Amino acid sequence: MKGNKPILYKKLEVFSNENDESVDIRAGVPVLEYRESVLSPYITIDLSIIDAGTATEVDDGSRGTIGLLESIKLQADEKFKLILEDEYGNRIDLSEDTDLKVGKTTFATTSNRQSTVVIRVVSKEAYDNTLLENRMTDSYIGKGDEIIRKALDSLGTEKDRFLETTENEIQFNGDNRYPFEMCLDIQKVSIPEGIKSAGYLFWETSRGYHFRSLDRLFEERGKIIKRYVETGFSDQSVLPGYDGKILKSSFLRINDTLKQFEEGAYNTELDLFDILGKENRFQEITRTTPGNGEPNEKDNIIAGLNVPILSKEYREKPTVELHRTKDDGQKIKPGDGLADIKDSSFDVVRTSLQSLQNYRQKFSISVNIVIDADLSLNAGDLIFCKFPETAQKQTIQGSPKDSGIYMIADLCHYSTPTQAFTGLNLVRDSYGVKT
Repeated sequence: MKGNKPILYKKLEVFSNENDESVDIRAGVPVLEYRESVLSPYITIDLSIIDAGTATEVDDGSRGTIGLLESIKLQADEKFKLILEDEYGNRIDLSEDTDLKVGKTTFATTSNRQSTVVIRVVSKEAYDNTLLENRMTDSYIGKGDEIIRKALDSLGTEKDRFLETTENEIQFNGDNRYPFEMCLDIQKVSIPEGIKSAGYLFWETSRGYHFRSLDRLFEERGKIIKRYVETGFSDQSVLPGYDGKILKSSFLRINDTLKQFEEGAYNTELDLFDILGKENRFQEITRTTPGNGEPNEKDNIIAGLNVPILSKEYREKPTVELHRTKDDGQKIKPGDGLADIKDSSFDVVRTSLQSLQNYRQKFSISVNIVIDADLSLNAGDLIFCKFPETAQKQTIQGSPKDSGIYMIADLCHYSTPTQAFTGLNLVRDSYGVKT
């Protein structure tokens, strides 16, 4: 499999914590892996570095070598600056002082006075998130996106934000949570405007921070970023109407109903214990996915697609049992003196269950593809993919089962001195083919 030209390292600099001097490591990086995920609140970058050292004179007058990274006494949280550019001119620019930090350094091998060092670089906010001074200690009232904004403000980040407004208002006690922890909690109890199916995602890309509802992400067909085709032919040319060729694909799971049963995608039972309740401390709540009733019901449509109708034997029988303690940071009952939900119709427990099931449904079909390196793509983008009917067939005829619109759940830009690829983990729900 041949990829396109290697990614250009326009800037790869690491800065000493002692004197803020920088070292340019571009010449010594044979492998770079840049990663984003809709399930991660920060970016990660792994760089393999060949450090041959530089000649130097030691105290006894003899000649020795000192490692490039050793010269700046690399320890842990050094500032890092990065600018990448692909052959199409697309850039990832993370060169501000507040963008990146070294997260981990691993000395992998040593031979012939050459050290191979793996440096993991992370968003600076991954460090700031752990500071006690940034913990969320107040009580926050408002819509989910407003609370997310306050959490990001506590980190002092100036990165761009793409936050989708929520319909429901909640009161959320910080309870000394990490900012990112609270953001990930907020996404579970948020309902998008005009859509009654709960479930959001919070993540970071090279463009900034995102807080988006699952259903709206999957429904925005007019915002398809790119179109890719897998033909089965060895010819590397791109067919008319497509932006690129799928070099390799691997489907992980297709409509695994049994697996979804095991994960509670259709029916989930929650046993809730209210430690502060005076009556009915124990509650049993069952969340049934819309569409599990009789055929032709109005709620058999999710995200504009038909939901499979389960047999009568399984429609209302839970397959997963959860045990939780009621969180008074998300109180349901108004006016109890502890917390308040402005919209009394909002049920945080049932909303959490709905979110859980929505996540499992939206990620029910997964495929890994490899394309030529393209730095214009980000986690959360929608792309259209056309796959052949069979792996063996040399054809451009698309499979009606596999082809369609997918969301980029995970992304990895991989570059070596000779070639570069972009690996994508794509997901979509199992309720039909989006074309």
